[in-house]
Amino acid sequence: MTHSSSLRPSALFRTAVLVATLALAAPSATAQNGAALAETLKADYPITKVGISMLKFDYNRITEPGITLTVRIPGIYADIAETQQAIVNTNFENGHALQQKGFLASLSKTGNSRTLSPNEQVYVTKLDVKQDSIHFELITTDVTTLGGGNSTRYRAEVNFRIPNLDSMTAEDVKKVIDPVIADSATANAVQSKTIKIGMSTDEVKKSLGNPDKIVDLGEKTIYIYKDMKVVFKNSQVTDVQ
Repeated sequence: MTHSSSLRPSALFRTAVLVATLALAAPSATAQNGAALAETLKADYPITKVGISMLKFDYNRITEPGITLTVRIPGIYADIAETQQAIVNTNFENGHALQQKGFLASLSKTGNSRTLSPNEQVYVTKLDVKQDSIHFELITTDVTTLGGGNSTRYRAEVNFRIPNLDSMTAEDVKKVIDPVIADSATANAVQSKTIKIGMSTDEVKKSLGNPDKIVDLGEKTIYIYKDMKVVFKNSQVTDVQ
């Protein structure tokens, strides 16, 4: 009797199903890296817990404070923490703040919305790590009294767009986040490197080091650093972006 060395169709089907099942059950290296990154970041940015009243978050009542961060740049949109409307997100990409626009964004704004000020203190109430971005929900540590006598914190929704996030370390990610929001020690260390209008190119280099790139436009020269651009005219600082 002759025996065929090949598998019968039914056996081939069962083998294919088994291989597919094992492939789905085993997490990819990318997924594992993403999960590890999320765990590390959540440990680095302990979440602040707030109270609950009438099945809603009570942002004015802190039940378990977490990390306090310092806002380092202007442009983060915020609204009263208890607003029932969706808060306009502020997206950071390549060091630039971009707020949602359009009709739906305009409907979300209230008469009490504002932007967070540099050096303002905030808590982290939510941190989500996604495929190509990190989302923070922030509330101000200070409570503001509005015109009608009501007190409120302000809440912001911030997204950091980071390509190839799954392949990055937590330290690399923090280098993207720190120029925007950072713990007090980091913020104070960076703020000690002051850039002022009128400084010379040598003074800027002494404070910030050599730029990553230099753009020479004749009358105007631009020093490009990782988290800012310094504009010179006649070898003196005229603008910082």
